[in-house]
Amino acid sequence: MKQIVWTRPAEDWENDRKLMRSTQHVMLFPLTRQIEIFPTLPSKPCDLVILTSKKAASAFLQKCQLSKEALQKPEYITFGLETYKYLLGLNLKARLIEAQSAKKFAENLLLEIKKTATVWFPRPIDVAFELSDYLRAQGMEVQDIAMYKTEPVKNLEAAEIQKLTADPCIVCLASPSAVKSFVDIILTHDNGRFHRYIPVVIGPTTKAQAQSYFKEVLVSSQTTLQSLWEKAYETARKDDIRSYLNVH
Repeated sequence: MKQIVWTRPAEDWENDRKLMRSTQHVMLFPLTRQIEIFPTLPSKPCDLVILTSKKAASAFLQKCQLSKEALQKPEYITFGLETYKYLLGLNLKARLIEAQSAKKFAENLLLEIKKTATVWFPRPIDVAFELSDYLRAQGMEVQDIAMYKTEPVKNLEAAEIQKLTADPCIVCLASPSAVKSFVDIILTHDNGRFHRYIPVVIGPTTKAQAQSYFKEVLVSSQTTLQSLWEKAYETARKDDIRSYLNVH
């Protein structure tokens, strides 16, 4: 079975590996890391706060420097059950809008809230799906609050790079910055042989970045890590079957 390269930050590996049926053919090769940013809050108070992960929720609540009373005022909306339970545990007004992707979450959100509401969105600078732009296009007032920036991992181990470039493989890329970092590695360490890699990506932004370099780019059906893994695993299995049939 062709190797699947998982390029998400090393600190997220313990949670990410829970998505996988098996890690037997998976190589962890972190391309990026997330650096926390001290949030700058908008001057206008909000009615709603969108939180797309427990990590974002925890960072926002710890660093926003709002009073307990101010934190109690808005409603906190998420599509993750773990995040929802975390918010409830803090006695905050929380609402779970179930969805399998950020885009579907945005669509469902528009059906459930008033378009006149002012929304705060604590988020990474670099995302696979621009939730804020989607909501603004529907007439909503959304204030982005940058919580993380993504930086490439420096000082990559030579042995790990050699292992990566040894054989053709399937590479999971969850953000435009991951694509850029991977492209730099191929140009520097594999003579720009992009045809040896099959990229599997999340979202239109990441897809557009990857298509600038790779002839074939596979896109997960949903903008979730689970969907990214399933697409990569399915691709590896199909490639395995093709190889078997070619031999026999």
